[in-house]
Amino acid sequence: MNTITIAHLSDPHLPTEMSPPRLREKLNKRLFSHLSWKRRRRFLHRPEILARVMADIGSAHVNMIALTGDLTNMGLPGECRHALRWLEQMPAPCTVIPGNHDTLVHDNWQRTVGLWQPWMGALPFPFVRRVGPVALIGVSSAVPTPWFRATGRMGARQAARLAGILHETGRQGLCRIVMIHHPPVPGLAIARKALKDPRHFAHCIAREGAEMVLHGHIHTSTLSSLPGPAGAVPVLGIASASALSRDPLRAAAWNRIAITPRDGGYRLGVTRRFFPAGGAAGTTQETIF
Repeated sequence: MNTITIAHLSDPHLPTEMSPPRLREKLNKRLFSHLSWKRRRRFLHRPEILARVMADIGSAHVNMIALTGDLTNMGLPGECRHALRWLEQMPAPCTVIPGNHDTLVHDNWQRTVGLWQPWMGALPFPFVRRVGPVALIGVSSAVPTPWFRATGRMGARQAARLAGILHETGRQGLCRIVMIHHPPVPGLAIARKALKDPRHFAHCIAREGAEMVLHGHIHTSTLSSLPGPAGAVPVLGIASASALSRDPLRAAAWNRIAITPRDGGYRLGVTRRFFPAGGAAGTTQETIF
């Protein structure tokens, strides 16, 4: 098969002027998120910017969109239905995992994130979705947390399943791209927003390897790495897909990942398309892995 192209985006925090949550829906952590949205975040996550990003992805004719969470702001059933309609209009097939805003509190799975099941693989997490020789592996780090915390957790059971999946897909010679919402590299997120058990994830990568890891959450485009059995595994973060910012690293963006089989392995070329407020779209120089 020829080159497979993946569009990585994250944290659209779908801008919407939906009806405010009912009183019983606000008597929990969602109250703070609702106030934050009304007072600040709705001015930072703009529908016109998200529309530019999605139109750009549409013109790129990608094979798959990898969406690493935070489609919503409060994880309300109404927001999740709104996100469902948005997913149905994607310009390409899409694979999605939840983020912390999608799971702010314990709620009915079928009425919230479970609505996005067609864009996931077979659960429980991690799931696998194939695009030719590429295996997209979806990990969930999204768990309800106390007020003023946005931490994530993978858990030992999910880590054990991830290790098995990485081993089997590696044995099959697939290009393994792991999706997780929280950055799995310590230090990228502040303590109250970090992955609480990064050692579980790092151990899986160190033992079984992967070709790339994708994440969101910190609303900043980053490039880091984790040790793998054959060398460093690239870890890519991406800014919010709806962010209004003049900073090239925090402005709305998406990663274009071109995967080409080569010499029994894979060549991965990454460019970032970014959309600074008030300026023309920019493209970074291609990075090869």
